[in-house]
Amino acid sequence: MARRRTVQTEMLDTRKAAILRAVAREHIRTGEPVGSQAIVQRYALGVKPATVRNEMAAMTEYGYLAQPHTSAGRVPTTRGYRYYVEHLMSGTTTLRIESYFRRLPEPGESLTELLQATLQLLARAAQSVAFAATTRDETMRVLRCVLTPCAPRRVLSVVVTEHGEVDNRLVDLQYASSQRALNRIQSVLATMIEGQTVRTVLTLDPAHAPALESPAERETLVSLLRAVQQQVQDIAEGELLYDGMVYLLRLPEFQREVRQLEAVLRVLEARKPLYRLLQQSGDAELHITIGEENPIDALRSCTLVYARYYAGGRPAGMIGLMGPVRMDYDHALPAVRHAANALSDLLTRTLYS
Repeated sequence: MARRRTVQTEMLDTRKAAILRAVAREHIRTGEPVGSQAIVQRYALGVKPATVRNEMAAMTEYGYLAQPHTSAGRVPTTRGYRYYVEHLMSGTTTLRIESYFRRLPEPGESLTELLQATLQLLARAAQSVAFAATTRDETMRVLRCVLTPCAPRRVLSVVVTEHGEVDNRLVDLQYASSQRALNRIQSVLATMIEGQTVRTVLTLDPAHAPALESPAERETLVSLLRAVQQQVQDIAEGELLYDGMVYLLRLPEFQREVRQLEAVLRVLEARKPLYRLLQQSGDAELHITIGEENPIDALRSCTLVYARYYAGGRPAGMIGLMGPVRMDYDHALPAVRHAANALSDLLTRTLYS
């Protein structure tokens, strides 16, 4: 069930609802104000233009439609599009949407690579900006830590979390380590951190690391533990990725209103405001935030549609679309659902197969 961010609205009668649906679909299609004549010509409503004008005037008074200029037609308001989403959408999906996400890579890629591949497909399927945020918190567990020697005093440290995040980092050491010594160090390090939460790993005191066969080995263990803690800390800070900026630049409303476009681009560039919004979302599986409902002022010319994705049944992040208020909701909502489901399946097979 989609999360609603507005107060509950009264139900429209059948004729008003049919006209609102027609206005919304025509506005989505053209991006221009919609007149009564266009509604009568394109939609078989069985009423005259004068009746459509009267009903549109009434819905303008109720706050479902707005008239940008005195001589112009009407466009749905935030309230009008909210009503459309909650009551008037067709509710159908298309095989074409499903087929997009059959092109995802096979399990085995890193989380970032899987997200980028999914975002590219989602942006192309919906012709909108696609974004994804990883859910990273201190309750997330570290699955594996692997040490690979690259030189006598240099080791590649690989940390993998239960959400699929992988961090690779070269660590320079004070002492050279043999393969046998490095195996002992990795065994101790794995015992300390694998299966532990981020919170537990970050509170480990390197000074209390267990003794090994030599002071040099223990010093190497301490150095590697500090490096792994930094890797875990960096993973836990969170990440926001996006794709499809070109689709935003093509929208006529943003070509007319360059300042609105600049404001949206600044939010995307900053990343943190949108990331915090996604992290603060409630428990609903699908979220739809339309126009003036957006808590970020710069995004009140946009709609956000996003859904939760999972790894092994555990919440792993959010994936969604950003577009104009006149987003093609009938296409965008199923596209986001399919992307979230496909990504969840891929992450689960990658991490738990």
